[in-house]
Amino acid sequence: MKISNLLKDPRLSLSFEVFPPKTETGYESVKEATEKIAGLKPSFMSVTYGAGGGTSKYTLDIAKNIKERYGVPSIAHLTCVSSTKATVGERIEDIRSAGIQNVMALRGDIPPKRKTRTEAFGITATR
Repeated sequence: MKISNLLKDPRLSLSFEVFPPKTETGYESVKEATEKIAGLKPSFMSVTYGAGGGTSKYTLDIAKNIKERYGVPSIAHLTCVSSTKATVGERIEDIRSAGIQNVMALRGDIPPKRKTRTEAFGITATR
């Protein structure tokens, strides 16, 4: 179900936001906590991309598990900073293939090693 349709309902909705684990060893504990929350049947659950995309590999797995195992609509975050157009397209296709209908596309934080916005977006300044 699309989140945009859920939000049109005049009734109160409750959602939760889940942060993927920072390490692979933390995945199981985050998955267990997520499943307990999903068992409460919130209106939807949002799964973040992780700071700087560092934990983004778990975003889709967690969102898919929430949807398939618990029937709770999920929304996968997609941070676009430092990504090429092709990479963003590939990630959207991965999300679509996983059966996730909702994406929250965000610019995201500019990585600290980038000094300007143009560098963060891969724009080369010419004079």
